[in-house]
Amino acid sequence: MTDTTIFISKATQRNWDKLKSTSSERLTRRANKILSQKVITPEGYVMAASLPRFVEELKEADYPINKLIFSLCASFLEHNSVNEGNKKRFFEEYAHCQRIELEIPRQILKNRNDDWIGFIYQSLTTEGHRILKGLYYTKPVIVNEMLSGIRILNGETFLDPCCGSGIFLLKVDHAKMDQLFGIDNDPLAVMIAKANLMVKFSESDVYPQIYQMDFLHHATSALNGLKFDYIVTNPPWGTEKGKQHQSDVIASHEKASLFFTESFKFLKNNGIQHFLLPTSLLKIRVHADFRRFVMCETRLESLKCYHERFKGVFTDFISLKVSKKKTFGEQNYQVIAADKEVSQKEVKVTDDAFCPIPILSDRDEAILAKAENLRHDDLSHSQWALGIITGNNAKVLKDHPSKGLEPIFTGKDIGKYNLKQASRYIKFNRADFQQCAKEEFYRAKEKLVYKFVSSRLCFTYDDTQSLFLNSANILIPEIDGMSVKTVLAFLNSSLFNFLYVKRFGDLKILKGNLCTLPFPKISEEQNRQLTALVDRALQGDSEAQTEIDTLIFSLYELAEEEKALITG
Repeated sequence: MTDTTIFISKATQRNWDKLKSTSSERLTRRANKILSQKVITPEGYVMAASLPRFVEELKEADYPINKLIFSLCASFLEHNSVNEGNKKRFFEEYAHCQRIELEIPRQILKNRNDDWIGFIYQSLTTEGHRILKGLYYTKPVIVNEMLSGIRILNGETFLDPCCGSGIFLLKVDHAKMDQLFGIDNDPLAVMIAKANLMVKFSESDVYPQIYQMDFLHHATSALNGLKFDYIVTNPPWGTEKGKQHQSDVIASHEKASLFFTESFKFLKNNGIQHFLLPTSLLKIRVHADFRRFVMCETRLESLKCYHERFKGVFTDFISLKVSKKKTFGEQNYQVIAADKEVSQKEVKVTDDAFCPIPILSDRDEAILAKAENLRHDDLSHSQWALGIITGNNAKVLKDHPSKGLEPIFTGKDIGKYNLKQASRYIKFNRADFQQCAKEEFYRAKEKLVYKFVSSRLCFTYDDTQSLFLNSANILIPEIDGMSVKTVLAFLNSSLFNFLYVKRFGDLKILKGNLCTLPFPKISEEQNRQLTALVDRALQGDSEAQTEIDTLIFSLYELAEEEKALITG
C-alpha cells in the first residue's frame, strides 16, 4: 500500500485531520491528485476528428500501455514510406517489445503532421502519473508561437532537452534529421518521438537522435561537448523534493528552473533558448535565484504571459526567450521596465527586479498555502455564461422603459451584494443580438453576476431572472456542500480577493482564474450561517460583510497578523 504521507506537509495533514478526511480520499481530489487514476484528454493537441473515438475504443480494450504504444509506432512506420535502414534499426532496438494486433483507421495512420500517438499516450496516462512526472504536453499552437522565427538553414542544431513525444522537433521549419536532438527520461515518449521523426523525415538515413536519459544528471557526459544554436522546450514543473543537484546556481530546486539553467550550459554563443515556465518563477520570493540568473547571465529577448492553463493544472505560465550574448544589460532593462517609468540606473539585480509581475512575500505565500491546503472543491464544473453582446448598443438599448422592453444591467450596475437600478432597457430577442447565451442562464432561478472589467472580485446575487450586458458575466456555481449564497460569501470575502489579486493581478476577472480558487469543506451549520449572513448583506447590512470575513478567516485559522495583511 502506498504511504500517502510522503506527498503532503504536516500542516496539510493537520487540516485534513480536523476535517476528518483520509489521505487517500484527499490525494485523489482536485489539488491533491498524486494518486488520481483519472485520465485527462489533452485539448487542442490533435485536430483529427476520428481520433477521440479511437481513443475511447482503446480505453475499453484496456491494453497494457507498453505493448499498445509499441504497436501503434510499428503500424505507423509500416503504413508510411520510411527509410528501410532506419525502420530495421527501430525494430531491432525494440525487439524486446510485444505487439498487439490493432485495427487503426487508415486516416489516422496516414496522419504525418500531428503527434497522434502522443495524443493517445496522454489520453491513457493517469492524472497522478502525469503530475508526478510533470507530463503536460504543449499545444501545437503554443509550440508554433515559440518556434516562430526559427529557420534551421545553415547547419544550425536544435535541442529539446525534455522532448516528450517530439512535438517541438516535429514543428521546426526546414530542419534535417541530423540537426535535431531530443532527450527525455520516459522510454515510451522516446519511442514515439523516434517514430514521429522517422515518418516526417522518411527519406533520411540518419537515425533519430533522441536519447532516453535524465537530462539534469547525465546530459553533460552524454552530449560530449555538443553545443546548440537553439534550445526550446516545455520542461517538467514542480519541486525536486529531497534531491540535490550538482549545480548550485538554483537553490530552490524547482524542476523547470533547473532544466533552464542546465540547458543554458549547452547553448552556443549568440544561441537562442526559449522555455515555457510556470509564472511562479517570476513572482515567488524563493525563486529569486532563478530571476537573478536570468538577469546576470542571459540577454532577455522576449517574455510572454499566457492566461490559459494546461488542463488539470492550476497555474498560468510564461514563455521566456533568452540568448547567450555578451551585451545584455540594456536589453534586460527594456523588458523589466516595460510598464515602469524608471531609468536604467535605478534597476538593480534584486529579488523583485526582472518582471513587472508582483513578487509575493513570505507572508503572502503562507496565506496562499493555507488556503490551498484546505482545497475541497472549485468552480471548474460550474455553469458560466457571458452577458449579451448586442452588436449595436446605441440602436438596441433604450434609456426609458416602454411596452415590450425589460431592464438590462451592466458591469457598472454591480456592487458587492448590491445591484443598482437599471438605467437601460432592451427587447429580448436572441436572434437580434451578435452574441447571446441561452436564455435559461439569464432566467435561472438564482445566479451570481460579476464585473468583468475589474481588478478585484465584485459579485452579487440575482433571483429576478434579469438580463445583463457583456460587461457582466454570469456564474451558476456548483460547490459541494455550499448554497449559491454561501459561494457568493467566499467570492466577495476579503480572503478570496486577496488570493485573486496576489495570484493574478489582472484588470479583468477571467473564468480560468476564478476556477482555480480553493473552496474548503464546510459543515451544514457553517453553510446555514454564511447563507444567513449573505441575506443580511443583500439587504444592505454592512456589518454582515465583516461577520462573513470573520467566519471565513476562522475556517482557514489565519493569525491576527495575516488577517491584518489581508484587510489592510
